[in-house]
Amino acid sequence: MGRFCIALVGKPNVGKSRLFNRLTNSRDAIVHGRPGVTRDVLSADLPNGATLLDTGGLGLSGGETPAELVAAVEAQVDLALAMADLLVFVLDGRAGVLPQDREIAERLRRTGKRIVAAVNKVDGPDQEVIAYECASLGFAEAPIAISAEHGRGIERLEASIYRDLPPPTISGKEEKTLTIALLGAPNVGKSSIANALLGTGRMIVSPIAGTTRDTVLGDFLFQGGDGPHSMRLLDTAGLRANKKISSPVEYFASLRSRGALAAADVVFLILDAARGLTAFDKVIAEEVREAGKCFAVAVNKWDLAQDALRRDALPTYEDAGHFRREFADALRRELFGWPELPLLFLSATTGEGVRAICSCALDLRRRNGRQIATGPLNRFLGELCQGGIAAPGGGKPFKLFYALQTASSPITIRLYCNDRQRLAAAQLSHLRRRITEQFSLGGCPLRLDFLCKERRSK
Repeated sequence: MGRFCIALVGKPNVGKSRLFNRLTNSRDAIVHGRPGVTRDVLSADLPNGATLLDTGGLGLSGGETPAELVAAVEAQVDLALAMADLLVFVLDGRAGVLPQDREIAERLRRTGKRIVAAVNKVDGPDQEVIAYECASLGFAEAPIAISAEHGRGIERLEASIYRDLPPPTISGKEEKTLTIALLGAPNVGKSSIANALLGTGRMIVSPIAGTTRDTVLGDFLFQGGDGPHSMRLLDTAGLRANKKISSPVEYFASLRSRGALAAADVVFLILDAARGLTAFDKVIAEEVREAGKCFAVAVNKWDLAQDALRRDALPTYEDAGHFRREFADALRRELFGWPELPLLFLSATTGEGVRAICSCALDLRRRNGRQIATGPLNRFLGELCQGGIAAPGGGKPFKLFYALQTASSPITIRLYCNDRQRLAAAQLSHLRRRITEQFSLGGCPLRLDFLCKERRSK
């Protein structure tokens, strides 16, 4: 049996996302005064074992919301209605019951599921009469007056919606969930890849750049060669450079993406095969390195590149293999800070290569958790640094006395040396690269901790 699922539904701008944040004790859902900010189905695990879904508003129209996006949001709500065991119909207590609310109420009744009406924005006892007006919608249970912003009536609402929650099951030791984040520029296909991995249409896929604004959680099992593995997918809004963030909504979406980076075990940078690597992709790669996360690159829309080759639209290349090798070599030269970087070519449209993301993520977690034996590490570094490394500008060379690994995930190696300042940036980069190559750590963050010999003073 799956987790008990609760969906928040209603018109735009009635406070569903604020209620979602209140019930989950988080700030995961973007809250903004403009209708239609929530577009995807956002989910979170509640402490009592249930899953809570926040949906886009029913009845979006006009303004900056194109018809195809309205249809996509409606499809997301339909999916949430199908997944949910309980529906929480959120109404605006200040506006009262409008014809659109009655249409939504009828739509919810047709599901045959239990419905709890939560009348939001009721900030004081004098406004509770609005809740009684909502009783005219004809649900079996009386509406509950709440204020998601101030916490009023939330305990009563929780008692109602958790009434049917089944008791928790006791199971044996659970495998640690592997969390994967998909990062990249807007409209490179992150949501399409996420949908392919999850096997659902949970996330809005639209040619309009930036249709994903929330960090959407999806849990699934990947059947690997050694058995099933529990995975969690973070599909994020496209990161933008700060100077390109044009609204508060985009600003908060960018924060969510960086929050996904912090929560992830493995990060995949998604590229468009036609567009290639951009300057901002390099910024993302550097952020991942500084965050100490495992890293790989997935080149999406590879089917379009193969199509172009078949039509002889890329005459410079002999065949798909030649184009792929040239593309990979150029990419690794640009991302030189990540030696031996894992690189995948896939198509979310056809599904080709998408599942390789899971296999790659498992392999990176295994590498990142390994322990390098001290003997082989010192023999390798001893040969590499034999006689010392010449210091920039002359003077005494950098000398390495001893090395050992002090941590995993990320792998940290302590280097006992004479003076860290005698090692130039290029030499440090070379040292990191050689260690990565020797011990097969490609895609794993490598931290070098220098412990220098103290200068004796008189």
